[in-house]
Parts: sequence; structure tokens; C-alpha cells
Amino acid sequence: MYVCQDWFPLKKGDRRKSDGFWMDDLLLRQIDVLLKNVVKDWDFTIIISGQGEMRVGKSVLAMQIGAYWTYELEKRFGIKVPFNVKENFVLNGNELMQKGNQLGEKYKYSVLVFDEAADDLESTKVLKATTQAIKDYLRKAAQFNMLNIIVQSEFFELPKAIAISRSMYLIDVSYTIDEVGLFERGSFDFYSKRRKKYLYLKGKKDLNYHAQRSDFKGAFSNFYPVDEAEYRQEKADSLKRWKHMTAAELRWREWLRGALSIIYQTGKSHREIADDMNSISDIRIHHSTIGRILKKEKFEVENEENGE
Repeated sequence: MYVCQDWFPLKKGDRRKSDGFWMDDLLLRQIDVLLKNVVKDWDFTIIISGQGEMRVGKSVLAMQIGAYWTYELEKRFGIKVPFNVKENFVLNGNELMQKGNQLGEKYKYSVLVFDEAADDLESTKVLKATTQAIKDYLRKAAQFNMLNIIVQSEFFELPKAIAISRSMYLIDVSYTIDEVGLFERGSFDFYSKRRKKYLYLKGKKDLNYHAQRSDFKGAFSNFYPVDEAEYRQEKADSLKRWKHMTAAELRWREWLRGALSIIYQTGKSHREIADDMNSISDIRIHHSTIGRILKKEKFEVENEENGE
């Protein structure tokens, strides 16, 4: 059915058949379930993956869900929140905590789309940084009663806590091949919380998206409900910022190592230093990580709390 008609009237030469844009009826029913409950002090996270593929339409579907959510929030409950590239989209994991908190504190019930621009690089470093950013953000996000949409190419690379426990739905986007051999975007498989769990447990080892049957299949159009040029430019800028981060990150790590060395020389143990840091920061660090930093060993800060 066509949605958000008041926001997107038909224009001359438009290929749409009606005001608004088309969305799959079965998908809308699932989003409506979340809409009805979010105002009852709930928060929700959904994942949009692409079977490990790039450029299959994940971002477009995320935008459409976000636009529908925002439109219906005002129509049903009189709650007006923004939906635009600047405020509702996070394209760099380093900005997720700050932008997510700013949006949630200012606009309760709004939608946040985390669509990591560097996901296209397919590197282990990107994956670890992205996973940690999501974990850190979701620890605080519940208080804002928001809809969080995580756009991630590979569902199975997410940790169990996010893939199974913290998220409500999985929408896995794919493409089809037409009769002349051209790839066509616009298809997806929808997994409920229960089936999403079974897919993860049965399919993770071999990255097998056929390990669990989906609840239903659906389709979506190639309509951008936000300014396409602005979105593409912001994504390109975010990717540049990520690529330029490496040298600065190395400098910060050395400064951190120096600061921790000075504190350690005062007689504090690794555990005491970690406790002091955790008391003033939302991002937790384990005392063993303090030891690895001081020894100049390779260290990662993800998975400190639950081992996932």
C-alpha cells in the first residue's frame, strides 16, 4: 500500500502511481506492532542485512521504514519528531553514541538509522569498531523509547547479544535476476524474533541464510524519502573521516598508554585504574585491558562485559 501520502505528493513525470510511496503490507503490519507499543515505554531495534552483499538496497529500505514510523507517530499519537539525514542518520560508528543520545534526549520515540559508511570496506577493523559502537549505544538507548535500525551487510557477524537478544526483527535484503540477466534490487526476507534466533544459531557457522525459513518474503521500491544527494554526500564524507582516523587513533592510543603509565606508577593496580575509569565513563574497560595497554600488546575494548 502507499504510505506517507501527505509528505510526498506526485510530481510531473513521476513513475509512482499515487502520492506517497509503496511499502509491503505484511512488513507494515510488523512495524505497526512496534508503533503501538513504543509509546508504552518500550524501545525496539531491528536489523537490516544483505546476505553479506553491498549495494542491494538495505539503506533505502531503512529510510522507508524510518519515514513511515515518523509519519505515523504524528498521525496516530500527535508526536512530532524529525526525520532527516542530519539528525536521524549515523554513518560513522564513532558518532553513534553522541548523535544517538542527542536525538533520544531531544526527541523521544524517534527513529535512528545506523548505516556505517565504512561497512563497504569489509575489514575486520571496521567490523570490530562497528560492533563496539552498537553495544555501547544500545546500553543507554532503552531510556529513549526509540526505534533503532541497524544496517549491517552481514547478519552473522553481529554478536549474539545484538543478533538474538537485543533486536526484535531481521529484514534480510537480496536481489533477483530478471529475464534478460539484469540484477534487480527490492526483495527481502522477514524474520521474527524467534526465527531470527534460529537462523543465527543454525546458520552462523557457514553463513547460511537458508538455514531457517523466514516468516515471509516481501518487496520494496527504490524510493528515497530523504534527500538522495544529501545522503550520498554525507556517506562519502563519513567514509573519508573513517579513513583518516587511523593515524589519529594511533596517536590517541599512545597518549592513553602514557597517561595510564603515569597513573600506574602512583601505585594503583590495574583493577583500581579500570574501576576509576568505569566510574566516569559509559564505555566500560576491563582491568586486563589496562595490563595489555601498558605492556604494548594488541588490545581491543569490545566484549568487556559479556564475552560476546
